[in-house]
Amino acid sequence: MLILAIIAYAIVAFFEFRVLYKQKHWNDFWTNIVLGIFSLTIVVLLCLNVKIPSPAKPIQNLVTSIFGK
Repeated sequence: MLILAIIAYAIVAFFEFRVLYKQKHWNDFWTNIVLGIFSLTIVVLLCLNVKIPSPAKPIQNLVTSIFGK
């Protein structure tokens, strides 16, 4: 499963990032690189059965602190 995920990310990266690089859209290129690496890290951790905590409670606390109950 891990190899399949890495291959899928490589294919998407090849087609997506190549176009942005050739068109010299540097902000979009680097934003996609950073988000792609972040999501690939999450996928690899999930494939390796690493328990990733849910961000739901901190997000709920943040929204409650901003808007109140």
